[in-house]
Amino acid sequence: MKKFLKVLTIALLLATTVTTVFGTGGAVPVQAQDSGGVKLNPDVSGDIEFWHFWASPIRRNGVRRIIAICKEMLPNINVTDTVKPFGDIWTANVAAVSAGSGMPDVIVEDRPQLAKVAADGVEQSIQAWADRDGVDAARFWPFAWQQTLYNGESYGIPFETDVRVLFYNKTLFSQVGLDPEKPPQTWEEVEAYADKLDVKNDDGTYARIGFLPLGVGNVGEDLWSLTTGYDWMSTGSPKVDSPEMVETVTWLKKWYDRYGGYQAVQDFRASLGASPNDAFMSGKVAMLVDVAGYNSFLNFYRPSVPNVNGEGTVRVEWGAALAPYKTTPASTSGGFALSIPTGAEHPEAAWEWIKCATSEEAQVSWARDTYAIPTDIEAANNPVLMAEPIWKFFVDAMKVSHSDTFVSGYPNWREQLNQRWEAMYKGDLPIEQGLKEAQEAIDKTIADNS
Repeated sequence: MKKFLKVLTIALLLATTVTTVFGTGGAVPVQAQDSGGVKLNPDVSGDIEFWHFWASPIRRNGVRRIIAICKEMLPNINVTDTVKPFGDIWTANVAAVSAGSGMPDVIVEDRPQLAKVAADGVEQSIQAWADRDGVDAARFWPFAWQQTLYNGESYGIPFETDVRVLFYNKTLFSQVGLDPEKPPQTWEEVEAYADKLDVKNDDGTYARIGFLPLGVGNVGEDLWSLTTGYDWMSTGSPKVDSPEMVETVTWLKKWYDRYGGYQAVQDFRASLGASPNDAFMSGKVAMLVDVAGYNSFLNFYRPSVPNVNGEGTVRVEWGAALAPYKTTPASTSGGFALSIPTGAEHPEAAWEWIKCATSEEAQVSWARDTYAIPTDIEAANNPVLMAEPIWKFFVDAMKVSHSDTFVSGYPNWREQLNQRWEAMYKGDLPIEQGLKEAQEAIDKTIADNS
């Protein structure tokens, strides 16, 4: 890989042409038209608005750096970035497209949902531009490009992806006698580790929880099912009433029961704050599963926990490992794409900027700031990123990761599970019955829409 990257860099340097424009200010080099194999047209001009939801200092600065990179390459395109609340951003875009005005020129789309909004006419196809400018789908993780497609055409360029892994507090491990270099690998091991890490208050509530598989971090039942070797989307249609799913949900319910029941866990969660007072950084949860990007928040806040002797605090050291598994190591990946809403005022300028923002150079810049995994495979394996050992682990974890599959007959099929999880975890609805009910409702809706 290193040899290939070196050859690629030399080839790009040889292919780069720099033109010099003379004026009253002397010689001014004009930015070359190639960026990481992406052909750009610096003559395109326009003022575009970019909607995203990255409001944290880390990610907002990362956005600004990408805008600056692309300003060098596309000097005639001016970008205004607008932060919208997560979730509301897409509702607002749908409303603007429906009204025929007020939509942005570029928007961050939830890539697993992109086919649905494409089918609804919210975003426009970029396939003709991609064909014209030679955008190579092979640059990207195959699942990331596939998620942009609807009826064989792409409706966005993959911008970033993620991978879910176990973050564990090495400092707390050391304090309770666990080896900080040996994270739990299996379901059985994580339960044994939690036994040592749990701390109860005098009233029986928990001051510290060793591990929560749900409710903190960024993880869902699909990952835990995968660790049993079962993929509920393996046939292309959801199958959630399998014995493996019963086993998975039974195991998850055990964790709620361990900590006093579903409501007690919700009360515990309500006592937590946002970074740097979240579950992990506060030291109130010693192990959780989250996306690789969580590492950027840990680096930014550098949290501390009480010293083992009760005097002062000590800086947290943390590690990352694959999620504990029953039989099969696994992870899940989602992510986002950059798309052009239907009716956008400056689509050509938007397209040029999207090409630049998803180029290898821009994605490496974004990854350095945020620890989001580039969708461009060469960018993900960039030597600058690989210089940090934990980065190589994140990229290696992609080898066991799975992604969402779009179900055209029922894009929102998970709502049938979401309506029943709480009752199942509380014990109000038997797990087998809850999964069977969800399956029947999913099958019926898909049949009705076929």
